[in-house]
Amino acid sequence: MKLSWFAPSREAAEKAAPTRASSRGGSDPPAAGLRGFVHSFAREASSVVLLATALYSALALASFKADLARPEVTGANWVGPVGTTFAEIAVTAVGVVSWLVPLELVAIALPLLSTDGRPQTTGMGWLRRIGEDIVVVTVGAALVHVAFPGASAFGEMPLGGTMGELAGELMRSLFSAIGSFIIGLTIVALILVGRASFSFIEGTRSFARLMSHVGSKSAGGVQAMVAAWAEARAIEAERTQKQRAPRIVEEDSDAIIAALSDEPDSPAALPRIAPVLEEPEMAITTPADVPTPSPIPVRSRKKAAPKDSPKEEQPKESAKASKVPPPLPPPPPAPIADDLPTPTPAPAVAPPAPKPKRPAKAEEPALKIVDTSSALEVEKGDRLVPAVGEGFRLPLFEFMDPPEGGGLAVDEEQLKATATLLEKTLSDYGVSGKVEEIHPGPTVTTFEVVPAAGTKVSKVASLADDLALGLSKKVRIIAPIPGKNRVGFEIPNVKRSPVNMRELVEDRRFLEMKAPLPCVLGRDIVGAPYFADLASMPHVIVAGATGAGKSVGLNVILVSLLYRRTPEDLRLLMIDPKVVELAPYDGIPHMLLPVVTDMKQAANALRWAVDEMERRYQLFANAGTKNITTYNGFVEKVLRGEAKAPKPPPPQKVNAIAADGTDVEIDPAKDGSDAPPIAKLPSIVIVVDEFADLMMQQGKDVEASVARLAQKARAAGMHVILATQRPSVDVITGMIKANFPTRVAFRVAQKVDSRTILDEQGAEHLLGRGDMLVKMNGTNDVRRVQCPFISEEETQKVTDFLRLQGKPVYDENILKPRDEDGGEMPEDDAESDPMYDQAVRIVAETRRCSTSWLQRKLGIGYNRAAKLVESMERRGLVGPANGAKDREVLIEPI
Repeated sequence: MKLSWFAPSREAAEKAAPTRASSRGGSDPPAAGLRGFVHSFAREASSVVLLATALYSALALASFKADLARPEVTGANWVGPVGTTFAEIAVTAVGVVSWLVPLELVAIALPLLSTDGRPQTTGMGWLRRIGEDIVVVTVGAALVHVAFPGASAFGEMPLGGTMGELAGELMRSLFSAIGSFIIGLTIVALILVGRASFSFIEGTRSFARLMSHVGSKSAGGVQAMVAAWAEARAIEAERTQKQRAPRIVEEDSDAIIAALSDEPDSPAALPRIAPVLEEPEMAITTPADVPTPSPIPVRSRKKAAPKDSPKEEQPKESAKASKVPPPLPPPPPAPIADDLPTPTPAPAVAPPAPKPKRPAKAEEPALKIVDTSSALEVEKGDRLVPAVGEGFRLPLFEFMDPPEGGGLAVDEEQLKATATLLEKTLSDYGVSGKVEEIHPGPTVTTFEVVPAAGTKVSKVASLADDLALGLSKKVRIIAPIPGKNRVGFEIPNVKRSPVNMRELVEDRRFLEMKAPLPCVLGRDIVGAPYFADLASMPHVIVAGATGAGKSVGLNVILVSLLYRRTPEDLRLLMIDPKVVELAPYDGIPHMLLPVVTDMKQAANALRWAVDEMERRYQLFANAGTKNITTYNGFVEKVLRGEAKAPKPPPPQKVNAIAADGTDVEIDPAKDGSDAPPIAKLPSIVIVVDEFADLMMQQGKDVEASVARLAQKARAAGMHVILATQRPSVDVITGMIKANFPTRVAFRVAQKVDSRTILDEQGAEHLLGRGDMLVKMNGTNDVRRVQCPFISEEETQKVTDFLRLQGKPVYDENILKPRDEDGGEMPEDDAESDPMYDQAVRIVAETRRCSTSWLQRKLGIGYNRAAKLVESMERRGLVGPANGAKDREVLIEPI
């Protein structure tokens, strides 16, 4: 097919028109010329319109970028809204294959520019060509979708468009991916063969002949190049060997020998010996701060060696001439100066002059992006830690969902741009500094900045809100970083990398952790796993606003404990005012009793924990041990027969009432009851959710019990976890806070809450969804940790598996009422209490009634006072509870 880039002129068309008209049968020459002119004009106009349309569509596609999240910015196009509409329709339909539209328009316009004025395609031909174009575009879009099923283009549009997705999935389901390519490419090839005006077979043969000719020519050229290269290497090796030959050294040695063989009075020998004898002195007196000047004379001798000039032979001849009696003049010393090392230190001092400039370059360290990918690597354990209990199996890893995603993605260009913006923002607020290191992490990226000399750290620490405005992101400032002379700026990532629970529980470091109560907390700011021992914490306050991840954090700690400890090692006591948060753990073998949801029973449970702590300390005293670890070791020795069991303390006598109503005294020692056998003690973890609600209803009694447990329960193997979403000072009081050294803070609403938990601000800048700050026991440093996510389904799978291992053994004595003075209250009506009548009289006279008020008036315990008030309510003497106000008194003074 012959194509011309320029259409024939109208004059040529008009001259050619009569000739063609006459050949068709003798039409009117003027009419034929007019038709030729119109035909030529229409052909040129069509080609121009097609080319313009191709350019317009190409510009529309080139400037189109879809944004599904912000449709209002999608219309920014170089050729206006019409171009946007065209590009959106084409891209939505066939994706990147829409670029065939401008190419096909150009292919249609080129034949119209040929010199032949006859149309190249008829009406049916155009219909066939359009149909072929539709087939090629559809098949191309389908193949693009099959090759890249999840890719996108033009912003967020599918790479093959809607038609490509439909056709591609159909072809994939019928022929698979490889079969789809074979069939699709065959269809496209057949259409191209039908359109081409040459033979593909002949073209292939011509191409093969051309490649054979080019290959033969190239082989000859390559052989010639290899031969030339080998010859050049041989010449270079010969030249190097000549340069290394010690020609000058030998000449110098001959000159020295000749000079020494002369008489001392010979005037010719003295000038030649002097330079040689002075060379060692110059080496000794060379300054220490410059390199030894010996390499420089050696280089000068090497350069002089290849020169075969008469000057090189002159020293030997002059040496021989020195033996002849004095008529001959002494040889000139210039050649000797060229041959022998120059004694002056000037050449040696000149080359090292630039060296002192090197330390100046090291003063400006380059920006370093630390590779933290190694911290994300998981060392999977070969198997689960074997259970100690007989026949008890620990949960399987398969209960946790596998990790998703390809790890941490680091965009170095974006990190460098953020570092530049951070430096500029700091300089806007009067702080000069330079970012030296960048530590990417799963949630945040830490930028370590070295401030200029004289910068106040307090000034930098107060710029968190100002930097958040300048960077459009929340910023947490660490001023300074512990152990470094830098300030850390934790800036959130554009896309957070999720932390998977299964990766952490199957990590070898967690499975092999030698700790009484190992638990998972998450990953730190660089992605390294962060594990802890609850026994060394030993009590924890978990606080955070609603939706910040507090409940998920509790589940992570509890599930990780269940993955490592059996009921023989760990028992749980849970208090849940919200009823539903800790309900999945109800009924597992580790529970001491069902989850407590009644706040009155919660106070009794905490009081039982205090009594249990005292009982354990009494056991430790009898066995001569100090804590639960040494006591359990002592028990193992007793069971093996290596130690003798301690004698139990003598039982106290108990006063009781006989059946006839007389008072009797019972001595358990004479009752015949045996002491309980010695056994190992499990650790007890007490979990209290929504501690604020518990403090509101049972404040004083609960605070005293929690404070006593926090002060003394560590050695007894009892640990408390308090969770609250209102970390105010009336909930986390000074007495409680002083004995809870480990604090975990999720995002809070205001700075004062962060100071209440951590004694410093920073928790208000967290991102939520498991982003937390951890302050461990024995340190003042706060670490930022991303808590893993564990779903309700995963928790349910673990607890269901544990329920299959056996039923829990509940201790119902835990919920029995207790009193500080009189021990357990009787279960019958409180009207039999001797203080009942006095309590009724006080209430009737003062017209006031509340549990705490009556407790102070009578000087009794809180539980006993509560029983008296409840009894008066049942008899109708006082009204029901009225929140924080006193109850209504319904009786008159007696």
